[in-house]
Amino acid sequence: MVSGGDGARPVTLITGAGSGMGAAIARRLSSDGHRVVVADLDEGSAQAVVAGLAGEAIAVGGDVSCEADVTAHVSAAIEAFGRLDRVVLNAGVPGTPIPLSEESVETFDRTIAVNLRGVFLGLRATLAQLREQGDGGAIVVTASTAGVSGSELAAYSASKHGAVALVRTAAIEGARFGVRANAIAPGSIDTPMMGVIERALGGGEQARRAIRAGSPLGRCQDRLGDASEVAALVAFLLSDEAAWITGTTVAVDGGTLAADPYQLAAELTV
Repeated sequence: MVSGGDGARPVTLITGAGSGMGAAIARRLSSDGHRVVVADLDEGSAQAVVAGLAGEAIAVGGDVSCEADVTAHVSAAIEAFGRLDRVVLNAGVPGTPIPLSEESVETFDRTIAVNLRGVFLGLRATLAQLREQGDGGAIVVTASTAGVSGSELAAYSASKHGAVALVRTAAIEGARFGVRANAIAPGSIDTPMMGVIERALGGGEQARRAIRAGSPLGRCQDRLGDASEVAALVAFLLSDEAAWITGTTVAVDGGTLAADPYQLAAELTV
């Protein structure tokens, strides 16, 4: 059983938890004994996730790019459970594979607003709350393999690189009052967001095969990563077992970042 700063079961806020990885994280943490605040732009989806959880949980709506909504997320946790112990800033919007020279300002601005401004607002609000409580805590931010490498998703990649930078800064600041902050870099996880890439590749089984082949494990096991595997990593990083880990980005990508792209291209032609 995990415990919060007051010795009771930890209260954990998860954004973007109405579906995909966020929902899987909510399920895992609830089963591990966390009291969960499930936040999502679609409050109905958040409520549906809460209905399926075994432990105490509440659902809240709101846009993570809106300062007032982010403040409301933290307030909801305090009102329902009296405190906040752990945070998972997972909300994000997918990128669109398009040449940088053709990217629209509107798409760029919206991607940055959710994926980067949202992380900034979330870190600012939750660090302030954890500092005020004075008994530690842990934060995990969902970045991406595109946040530690270049990609064909210009705005998305830029937003995730920025999120990684914010996590490193939060780790330095948070250490002064016992708060750890880390990022995760998922790659090719079987969630609705993968549909964007699948459609960009033309859809159908050939596109799905190409996505599965984008990582060494995916190529050898003929699969994508599962959201529950991401949730397992988040659970570890939030736990006391990760007490000496902060300011880093941990990939959960089937080896994508380890792969030799030239070798990969050659293997795909055989």
